[in-house]
Formats: sequence, structure tokens, C-alpha cells
Amino acid sequence: MFAFLPRALVSLLVFCATASALHAEEWRMLAPGLELREFLIPDQVGDLAGQQGGMAVLRIDPARYDLALGAALKTGQMRSMQDWARLSGFVAAINAGMFRSDDRLRSTGYMRDSDVLVSDFLHPGYGAFLAFQPREASLPRVRWVDRKLDPDWEAVLTAYDGIIQNYRLISRERENLWTQNDRRHSAAAIGMDASNRVLFIHCRPQVTLHEFAQALLDLPLDLIGAMYVEGGADAAMYVDVAGYVGRFVGEYQSDFFQGSNRNFWPAPNVLGIRPR
Repeated sequence: MFAFLPRALVSLLVFCATASALHAEEWRMLAPGLELREFLIPDQVGDLAGQQGGMAVLRIDPARYDLALGAALKTGQMRSMQDWARLSGFVAAINAGMFRSDDRLRSTGYMRDSDVLVSDFLHPGYGAFLAFQPREASLPRVRWVDRKLDPDWEAVLTAYDGIIQNYRLISRERENLWTQNDRRHSAAAIGMDASNRVLFIHCRPQVTLHEFAQALLDLPLDLIGAMYVEGGADAAMYVDVAGYVGRFVGEYQSDFFQGSNRNFWPAPNVLGIRPR
């Protein structure tokens, strides 16, 4: 029935129906403290043909899993998400952030952990930080920092060895921070919910960042924040735990390439988890 509707109206109708249409399954426990859920997200590039795709959300209890970076600056080369997991002993991994065009090994925002400084550049336009590897045992194992709302954000950065900085997708006040446009591609994000669980999020369907952020708000994820970490064919997530293997591969930008991507692309920096 969408064949005669403008694309903007189609998009509005699709995302207004999120609450009823996206609940594809319940949370699946892969291991204690590690749960996966997949949602149906209409592909806006293929919506007139009735195509659909999935958004996978991995929910992580930081009391049971440590976060760490896999970085090409530390190992000497970029690797696929699957190879990063195998090399680093991660049971799950996702992009840690976008990389610079002039130096594909370094992040566009601030990034470090106890083993490597990937970038010391505090990007003035990036409003979200994920802080992990606390320097004091009394601190929360993971902290979400909204640069626009947390006046102590600089103090938090000095209290943790692990920091990644990226664009905010949504604010703690549950605002969608992106305006609508016509640029569509797969997307990967990292978030935190109200129970202080870390979420690795991968959306294969080609959506705008406005649509992606709105879907995150509409889904039953109870997010207090989410950051955009990569898009297009570079967006990737890998899970290998307790007999379950999940390969979540990104799709090309809609106006960049006509075809379908089925492979992991080499990534310079990933955020991974290991059982404690």
C-alpha cells in the first residue's frame, strides 16, 4: 500500500508503528550476563518492495564482563571483527568508533584503554563518552558520560583507563539528536541502559541516523544514551559464546554502491568484551 506514498511519509508511518512491528523475539540468554535480541526494522531503501532486515542488540552486564580495545596501533594491522575476537579473546566485539581518512588506524575522537592510546584528540563535536577500566575499585565498572549534561565529564575521564568518544545519537533526556535526510546505510552503535548494562547494537537495514536514533528510542531498550560508532559496510558486530556464533555485517550506503555486502571489512579499532 506504500507504493503511492512519498518516501518521507512512508518513513513516518513505518517508525510510528515501531512498538507493534519490531518485537520479533524476546531476550535470549547466551551466557550469564549476556543477552541477545533481534528486532525487525524495515529497510527504507527496499521498503516499496517489502524488504525487511534486522537490528541485533547484545545486552552486557559489566559485573560479568570486562571491556577492552582491540587496536591496530597495538597489533600492527587492521583485522576483521571475527579475527579481532579470536586474537584478543573477546566473546563479542563491535566498532569502537570511526577512523580518520588520513590515518586509518586512529579514531576521529578520543580513544584509549590501559594498553594503548589510539587518539588523544577530544573532538569538539562529539558529545558521548563511554568510560571503562576504572582506576579505583570503588568506581562503577562502566560510566556513560553525556558531555552536554554532565558537568564533571572531565573528572570522569581521568578516573578511567578506557575511554571512547563518539557522536551522540540520543541524549539522556531521550531526545533524537539527528535531523532527517536522505543518506541511508547500515549502522552500529554502543549504548547504556537505565540498569547500567552496556548495549552493542547493529542495524543492517539502510536507515538514516534520524531513523536509527528514533528506532532506539521506540524499542524497549530503556536507553540513557547511545553513540554512533560506524556506518555502511564498515559497521560490524561479532558474537561467539557458549556455542552461539553471530555475524552481523553492514550494508553499503544506498547511493554509493549497488549490490550487497556479506563480509566483514577490516577494522582498525574495536570494543570487545571478555568474561571476568
